[in-house]
Amino acid sequence: MKITFWRVTAFFLLIALSIGFGFAFDAAMTAIERKNYPIEDSLAVAVRRESEQYGIPEAILWATMHTGSGFASNHVSSAGAIGLMQLTPAQFDFICTEVFEKEKMDAGMLYDPATNLSAGSAYLSYLYTRYGVWEQVFAAYVAGTDTVDEWLKNPDCISPQGVLQNIPDKSVSAYVKSVKTAIDQYTKLYYHS
Repeated sequence: MKITFWRVTAFFLLIALSIGFGFAFDAAMTAIERKNYPIEDSLAVAVRRESEQYGIPEAILWATMHTGSGFASNHVSSAGAIGLMQLTPAQFDFICTEVFEKEKMDAGMLYDPATNLSAGSAYLSYLYTRYGVWEQVFAAYVAGTDTVDEWLKNPDCISPQGVLQNIPDKSVSAYVKSVKTAIDQYTKLYYHS
């Protein structure tokens, strides 16, 4: 069977169209994903600064804000957590006195995006120094260190390596999974190499 010039041309044209469609589809999907996992331009400089100061990947800071507050600096949760990083007044007191080693500040400062982001970043750094595993950090961030310390004593909650793997509180487990998903998305969309 003879292959004609037009058949070969049509074949290569089909390949080119398929590749072009694939690139367009990937670009459209990335745009949709970036809309679902945005980077707020007004926070970008502050996130970079806090990331550098506390040694926390930027994707983790974005994911924490995305999951907790959806970037709403005035958001207050049912548990009384306030602002971008969703810190409670008690957490803020602890951060001021124990992490920053300063006087307590008025809890109203949690509505200030820069203060909230700085305090939340410092607290994540403190928790990472304490636990060394991000999943445990996120669990402690939302459930408290006393609760996570109790879970780490429970053989049903830890892996053979002593790492928290079964979080008995469903809402805390869901929060940790949501943050991890957001980290993966932010890393893929903005920080992949």
